[in-house]
Order: sequence, then C-alpha cells, then structure tokens
Amino acid sequence: MRILKTLLVLLAVLATVFLGVGLALPDRARVERSVLIDASPATVYTVLNGFRQFNRWSPWADIDPQTVYTYSGPPTGVGARQRWTSQNPAAGSGSQEILEATPYAAVKVRLQFDGMDVDNLLTYSLSADGSGTRLVWTYESDFNGNVLNRYFGLLLDKMIGPDFDKGLARLKPLAESLPRTDFTAVQPEVVEVDSLPIAYVAGEAPYDGAAPLVQDAHARIAAFIAGAGRRASGEPLLITESLDASTRLWKFIAAIPLDAACTPPDEASAVRCGKTYAGWAIRGRHVGADAAIESSVAALTAFKLTAGLEDNGARWQQRLSDPGVTTSETSLAQLVQPVK
Repeated sequence: MRILKTLLVLLAVLATVFLGVGLALPDRARVERSVLIDASPATVYTVLNGFRQFNRWSPWADIDPQTVYTYSGPPTGVGARQRWTSQNPAAGSGSQEILEATPYAAVKVRLQFDGMDVDNLLTYSLSADGSGTRLVWTYESDFNGNVLNRYFGLLLDKMIGPDFDKGLARLKPLAESLPRTDFTAVQPEVVEVDSLPIAYVAGEAPYDGAAPLVQDAHARIAAFIAGAGRRASGEPLLITESLDASTRLWKFIAAIPLDAACTPPDEASAVRCGKTYAGWAIRGRHVGADAAIESSVAALTAFKLTAGLEDNGARWQQRLSDPGVTTSETSLAQLVQPVK
C-alpha cells in the first residue's frame, strides 16, 4: 500500500509540474521561412491569392494522391476556399480560406484541421527585391489555452519548418516559369457577372478589316431594338468566338444589352435574341486605340494563367467611354473573360 501511495503522490506531482510548466509556456507558436523568387510581386501574389495553383507547389500535395479537393467561394481573393478530405492520417482533412488580400503585398489564410481546436493563420508577405520578389511565409498557431498543444508548440518549427522549405523550393520554379507579361496595367479582377438579355448579330471577317462589318451589325441591331419597342441598357458588346492565329479570321458576335428579353425576329433577319454569360469572370480594362486591344487581351490571359484559372466561355469587350468626347489614345474599354 505504501508503494501504491507513493506512486500516486508521484503521479500527482508530475501532473502538477506538467500542468504548471504547460501554463507557463507560450499560448502561440510561429514558424517562418522565406525565399527570393525571380518573378514580379504581381506574379507571386496572383499565384498565392487563390488555391487553383496550390497543389502544384504544396509540400503536402503528394502525401496522399487519393485526397479529394473541393473549391468554393470566388476563384481568387477574400472568401476563396479549398477543402481537402483524406483517409490517410498523415494528410487528414481540413480547409483553408483567404481572409485578407492586399494586392501585390500580402495574403492571409485561415487554416483549419478537422477535430483540432487550434486557430492557424498563414501569411504570405511580399516585397520587391531587386528584379524579383522576397516572399516570407509565416505560420501562426493560437492554442486557445490547451496545455498539451502548448508543448507541441515547442516542436512546431522542427515539425513543419522542413515542409515550408520544401514548399518554397517548389513555388520558386513554378512562379519563375509563368508568363512575364506585366498584367497590372489592365487592373484585372475576378468578379461575378450577371446575365443580361441581348439582341445580337453573328459575323466573321479578317480581324484587321472588320470594323465596317461590326458597325453595320450594331446599326442593324439598333434598328431592330427600336422597332421592337425595347431599349438598350448599356453600351454595345463585341463577343469573340474565335480568332485564328494564322489567318486572322475573326468570328464575332455584335450585341447590344436590352432592358428586357426580346422576341426573336423572323427567320429572314440576321438579328437574334439571347443573353450573356453569368458566373465568375476576369474583368480588366483597355485604355487606348482599338487596334492595340490585343496587348490588353494578352495581359488578361497572362493573369488567367498565373492564377491557374480556365476559360469558361467567349471573351467580350465593351466600350465605356464616349467616342465623341475621347481620343483613340484615351478611349476606355472593358474586357471580360469568363473563367472557372
């Protein structure tokens, strides 16, 4: 009995020491790693401001090839969310969601593991460093007073620090392989667009000589709208169905948005009624002559590739400035590319 009593006292002392030391340990832990990437801050930021590129550089993506990934919210920016589910205990299940995004400077992500009462915050901080970008990746955990987790906090850097090194070693060549086109001038943003009723005419012509055909198509649509008792609800649209890189043959749809859906005209008319795309899209702007719009389209495409997004329909453009009061050099047009 004396031995049992002694053991119980010893266990009580050890438990008290364990608890006392644990309460004295920090309730937060932090891991930090950095890397210099030969790419612009805009490129690195765009890769990190969403999760469509994440598994291309994540140090954990190859733990379980059977992991199921789902995405919700916007494709990029605040609210973008990735969830992973795995039967492999080493991968586990959880989610991450973008909480804050400061263009070309920082992205903050909430990381949650299923079944764990720990608040985790990932921060990607970017700054220009010569011709490249200095990226600092930090991981901060708040243990919410849990004593056992505080002990684990002492080992956190040794546990996940090597993973951070591995991830940054993968991210660096990925970012450096992406298009070097400066897309910041078109001010790209990912937005959710609503569908609009339109009247439209389809056509095709050599791209560089299509202007008269486009003008005629919009004039015919305007005449139809007036005859149908409808009203235009916005500036004319030009939807690009395809543009052959070698022949420069442009297949387009000239359209005008309406105040309400229209009734299709008779079969003899080239004018048709329909509606525009609804969903997520990249929206950018073009300033200057229409002849130079392809450079802005190329910038928008570079942004799309950098963010890891895919086309989800035909791109369109819409003039935002009045040609009667602006010059070709100051003319403003909006570009919209549906994505998924």
